[in-house]
Amino acid sequence: MSEDTWSNLDKVDQKIIEILNSNARTPSKEIASELKKSGHDVSDRTIRKRIERLEKSGIIKGYKAVLTDVSGINEYQIVFMKLKPSKSLESVKGAIKEYITKLDNYLLVANMEGEWNMFTIIQTDSQTNTAQKIVEKFSEELIDYRINEIDIKDANILNVSLLLL
Repeated sequence: MSEDTWSNLDKVDQKIIEILNSNARTPSKEIASELKKSGHDVSDRTIRKRIERLEKSGIIKGYKAVLTDVSGINEYQIVFMKLKPSKSLESVKGAIKEYITKLDNYLLVANMEGEWNMFTIIQTDSQTNTAQKIVEKFSEELIDYRINEIDIKDANILNVSLLLL
């Protein structure tokens, strides 16, 4: 999927994505009704076709259940990692990313330029200290690391999804 795909989203597509982010089970008829309220006269059939196009283009990658307040865990940590310089630095970054993305509680993993090479955001779990496990697993490749508690109260899901391009 290219950046052009995202930049070609019109207001109707953006509103469809916004509604589906709130509730992925929203019927196309209800989405059409909501769009009519904001001045876009589209049929539920048009909505279904647009959703299908958004799925085929890879903008909508799937739907999942998001549980809130079931686990009672609303705490997050960010782990900054400074890696040892080496010829295989990209390989090390790839191994770290592969490990982290297999964790159920990761939100984001990213490469960085500057003092730190990578960071990840994970949901904390008092029973298993995931952040510390990441550090321990890759301790041979780390020069330094920082684990900080962070507070995520609100996120713009549409803009966060742009990070995945």
